[in-house]
Amino acid sequence: MNRSTPPGLSRRNLLRGTALGIAALGTGQALAGCSGSGAGTAVSTDIAKLPAYVPITKGPVPDLKGNGTVQPVYYRSPAESGLFRSVTGKPGSGGKTSAFVVTYYSPPPAANSYLSYMGEQVNTSFDIQLVPGDSYASKFATMTAGGDLPDLVQFLTFAPPQGYPQLLEAKFQDLSEHLSGDKVRKYPNLANLPEASWASARVNGRIYGVPEPRPPFGSILVCRPDIIKELTGQEPAPKSEADFTALCKEVTDAKANRYAICGQGGANGVEWGFDIIGAVFGVPNGWKLDGGKLVNKYETDEWIRTISYIKKLHAAGYYHPDTPSLENSQAKTYLANGTVLMHMDGISSLLDTTLPKGVVLGAVVPFGSDGGRGANYQGTSSFGFTAFKKAGRNKIEEQLGILNYLAAPYGSQEYFKIRNGREGVHFTRDGDNVELTKTGRTTVEPSGLFRVTEGPQVLTNPIRIDEQLRRSHAWQVATQDMLVENPVQGLYSPAASRSGSATSALNDTVNSYILGRADLNAVRSAVSSWKSSVGNSVRKEYTQQLDKQGSRT
Repeated sequence: MNRSTPPGLSRRNLLRGTALGIAALGTGQALAGCSGSGAGTAVSTDIAKLPAYVPITKGPVPDLKGNGTVQPVYYRSPAESGLFRSVTGKPGSGGKTSAFVVTYYSPPPAANSYLSYMGEQVNTSFDIQLVPGDSYASKFATMTAGGDLPDLVQFLTFAPPQGYPQLLEAKFQDLSEHLSGDKVRKYPNLANLPEASWASARVNGRIYGVPEPRPPFGSILVCRPDIIKELTGQEPAPKSEADFTALCKEVTDAKANRYAICGQGGANGVEWGFDIIGAVFGVPNGWKLDGGKLVNKYETDEWIRTISYIKKLHAAGYYHPDTPSLENSQAKTYLANGTVLMHMDGISSLLDTTLPKGVVLGAVVPFGSDGGRGANYQGTSSFGFTAFKKAGRNKIEEQLGILNYLAAPYGSQEYFKIRNGREGVHFTRDGDNVELTKTGRTTVEPSGLFRVTEGPQVLTNPIRIDEQLRRSHAWQVATQDMLVENPVQGLYSPAASRSGSATSALNDTVNSYILGRADLNAVRSAVSSWKSSVGNSVRKEYTQQLDKQGSRT
C-alpha cells in the first residue's frame, strides 16, 4: 500500500520548506522558520549509529521486484495460504498503550471494534488520540505543555514543533541503546525498515523514535506522458538542458491555455521546482562536502545557474503565469485537465486514484544539464516518527515490541490483520479477494494505527491501477542510483533555528530575480547577507559534529 500524502498540513508545507531551502526534520534546519533560540540543548557530538537494515525476505513473490530503495509491485493481494508469521507471541503485558497521532479521516466510532481486535493481537488496550491535521500544531503544543504525556507521540517530519530537540531531550526517551546499529535486530520488523527512514528519527545525534517509512526519493517531476506524446511523437525523455528547453517550447501554447510547467506559491515563498531544476544543474541537496568543507547550495555557481535557467523558462512563457499564487490543489487540477504538462510533486502522486478516467500520469527521469548523469535529492524517507515518553526499561521494551508488530511487512499474517481487521466484521472474503465492510472502512485506517509505524510501503492498491504501478516502479528503477544525500542529515544546529528571517529574505530576492525585478548582483548580495547572519554559524555547528564522526575525511 502506498498512501498518498494528504492535503493541507502536509505536502504543501513540505514543498514550502523545500522552496525556502529548509531541510527536513533531522537535518538540523527544520526549525529555520521558527523563532526559538535553540537554548537548552547543546550541539551533540555523540552520534548514534542508525539502526542496521536487515531485510525480511519471506513472503509472496512480487510481480515486479524491489529492494531497499525500489518498492516492489503486487498487482493482486497474496492468498491467505501464502502469508507468513513475522511475530512470535504477544508483546503487550495487558495494560494500556496511549498515542497521539495526526489524522486526515473522519473519526472512527467511539466503540471501536477494530482497535479492540488489534489490542487482542498484541495484548494491550489501545487509546489513540486522533488529531486533525489543521489543528495538529496547536493541540501538540497544548499536549506537550501539560504534565501527562501519552505513551507514544507522533512527530511530523515535514512540520516539526518549535524547539523539538530540546523537547525530545526533556520529555522523551533516547532509544539509541535499544535500536542503534545491530541492537535493532532484537526487533526484526523494525530492522526491516530501511536505514534512510530512520534518519529523520535521529535528532541531534540520538535516536528518538520509530519512523513511519516512505520511499527515499525526493520530489519528482510529474508529467502527462499521454499528451506530450500526442504533441511531440514520444513520451518525455530529455537528456540535457537543451532537450528540456526544446520540450517546453514544443508543448507550450498560451493561446490554447497549455503550458509546459508550473510551480506554486504561498505566504512563505514561490516554489518554482527548485529541487528538480537544481538537481539538473548539480546543486547539492542542502549542503555538500567539498574538500572536507561544508558548502551550502546557495553558495554554489550551480545555484546561480539554476535560478537563471528558471528565469529563462519563465520569461519564455513556459511556466503557467499563475505560478506565484497557485495552490498545490489547483496545480494538480491543471495537470489532470492538461492545462499544465509537468509539475513537481511527491512520488505518491503517481498512484492517485481520483484522476479522471483515461488520464495517465508519469514522471520524467532525472537528467544532467550537459547530458550526463541525473540526480534526485534523497528525501527524509518518512512521514513522521513516533517518540516514546520517558519510562522504565521494561515499559520501553514492551512498547518497542508492540511497534515491531505494527511494522509487520507486506505478505505477513500480522500485516493482513492490521490492514483488514477481523473477518466477518471488518472484511469479507470472496476467494482470495478481500473487501472491507462498512465497519472496516470506518475503523481500519481511520483508527490511525499505521501512523504509529508501519512496514515498508509496497506498490499495490485494492483498485487495479496496474499501469500507474508499473510507471512508478519503472521510474524508481531508473532513478535508484541517482540519489543525492544531505551530509548533515540527523545533525542539529541551534543557529539554524534562528535562520528563518534570513532565509526568507534570500528567497524573496531570488523570486524577484526570476520575475525580473532584481538582478544577479542583488542575489549575490542576499547570499552574502545570509552567510554572515546565519549560514557561517550553521556551517560551524554542523562541522563540529561531522569532525566528531570523522565524516569529513
